[in-house]
Amino acid sequence: MTATTTIAGELLQLLPQRALLWPARRMLMVADAHFGKAARFRTLGVPVPAGTTATNLQVLDELVVRHAVERIVFLGDLMHGRLSPDAATFRVLVEWRARRPGLSLELVPGNHDRHAGDLPPALGIQVHADPHDIGPFALRHHPEPIEGRYVLAGHVHPVVTLHGSGRDRVRTPCFAFGEDVGLLPAFGAFTGGFAVERAGAGRVFVVAGERVLALPPALPAG
Repeated sequence: MTATTTIAGELLQLLPQRALLWPARRMLMVADAHFGKAARFRTLGVPVPAGTTATNLQVLDELVVRHAVERIVFLGDLMHGRLSPDAATFRVLVEWRARRPGLSLELVPGNHDRHAGDLPPALGIQVHADPHDIGPFALRHHPEPIEGRYVLAGHVHPVVTLHGSGRDRVRTPCFAFGEDVGLLPAFGAFTGGFAVERAGAGRVFVVAGERVLALPPALPAG
């Protein structure tokens, strides 16, 4: 189950796959995919599962078909680091791109993308300057406000901690929409998260399994 919200006069759909859909533009926005991070962990001896890139690309495929998506805009940190042409992650990405030649792929670079260097031409990804203005929005990686625009960004991997009875608590990714900046959760796995203070975060929507749920406004301290 998805959630919807209106930002700067535009209806946006918040997806449990940790992506944001702009239906009027048939555009999907994804932040912090960090393709190649799990492979990097494995080279360092960290026992994380293989196949995460293929799994994430399958999720994107399903969203493209379900929502008739024509454009995917990555809000930075598409890549975790430099990829060699013989890396498994590289091959999986190129093969996926070849299956969807008509899909527009666009990137507003993040800090990890700059470290990764130029994208392989075979991926056919258009790179925009940060910020990238479209409609009432400024799309960027770092969530820094811009006068006269509503910023949609990633970078911080927002999460909230929900408290139950006693000592029960759960930490979950979230979307957070403040007065002039909106944060998308990290799309990739093994990305960690920055705890959002609900009192100052504006409207917060948590990803709870297959659902996105709006949290009630936080009560002021005291």
